[in-house]
Amino acid sequence: MWSAYGRLVASRRTLVVLLAAWTGGWFVVMAVPGGYAWHFFTIGEGILSDLDDPRLGLHVYADDPKLQIGPVAFVVTWLLRVLSSPRSDMLTAQLFCAGAIVLVLAMVHRIAVLGQVASRHVEPAERIDRRLLVAAFCVVPVWMYAAVFSLHLDDILAMVFGVAALLCALDRRPWLTGLLVALAVDSKPWAVPFAAVILLLPGARNWLRSTVVAAVGVAAAWLPFFVADPNTTRALRFTIGNTALSALRVLGVQDPRTPSWDRPAQMLIGLALAAIAVRRGRWAAALLVATSVRMALDPGTNRYYTAGLVVGALVWDVCGSRLRWPAWSLTTFLLLHELRWLRAFDPLHGWLVLGFAAAATAVAVLPAENGPVLLQEYTRFDTEVPRLRP
Repeated sequence: MWSAYGRLVASRRTLVVLLAAWTGGWFVVMAVPGGYAWHFFTIGEGILSDLDDPRLGLHVYADDPKLQIGPVAFVVTWLLRVLSSPRSDMLTAQLFCAGAIVLVLAMVHRIAVLGQVASRHVEPAERIDRRLLVAAFCVVPVWMYAAVFSLHLDDILAMVFGVAALLCALDRRPWLTGLLVALAVDSKPWAVPFAAVILLLPGARNWLRSTVVAAVGVAAAWLPFFVADPNTTRALRFTIGNTALSALRVLGVQDPRTPSWDRPAQMLIGLALAAIAVRRGRWAAALLVATSVRMALDPGTNRYYTAGLVVGALVWDVCGSRLRWPAWSLTTFLLLHELRWLRAFDPLHGWLVLGFAAAATAVAVLPAENGPVLLQEYTRFDTEVPRLRP
């Protein structure tokens, strides 16, 4: 079996060519009927950039609370529309979001290299490359659904900034780590648990610096809306339907809409478990467990949610798991994304999400003995070897 696997991934060049073709094919398939969420971004950006309004558009969340989109995403929407014509702005956004997967893959590769040096567990570069490329075949279809078909720019930005924050934390950059965490939250509030990566920085002083930067960045982006229009609090009370396919139903939550405790629970439990993952030395599982908790406690079951999960799985498969093949990425792709297209399996979806989240939690809380980077070893490494630079 393993020899067959080795032959399959023998040529990195072949894999890169095949991956490029695979990515381009999925873009075409998703782009033609896609972009269905783009109007939410153009509506919000239009309100926010309305210079004729005395409140300078800061009433956007008060007037339209269903726009659960962060201010940074609206700013990026404005930039994309400025750089394109009115007829091609959606295509420009699709290309931008689709192309972001290249940046994610490059950052995950860099994370894998830095993580190995820090833990003194060095694998051949070819093995890292191949594991990343094979995992990418599972990630691309899910990413393209969120980036091109759904065109949820806010979720794409949150994931990119989250991976970047993990990279900067591993590379001992406290100020930049805090800023990137803030940008992730300012793109989509569900990214709050990504703040756990701050604990990967060496020393309480760096934790404090990074946390302050993150807090200031979040406050600077969101507070002006609440100050300018107190009715912005309507956005905090916005709810969606608790679908029959959700894991909440499996847990016995029968509320027809989002329970009042649900969103805070997603953030707090996700943050706590991601922090445990980092402290246990399972830092590569932090994004995986954070996004797993989000899906397990979300009343909605939109297919694009899986994109965050598959990125977390990618990071774990490449940077943390000791398996030779990307089992987590493959499982996410097949069971939580592709199986959704077969209605006969709909009754199982909530159970599958809950089981996946439980497995991810187990990975995060188990001790990392003989496994990925131990935090104690990582801190000692910082005092002995100069920081690596890209």
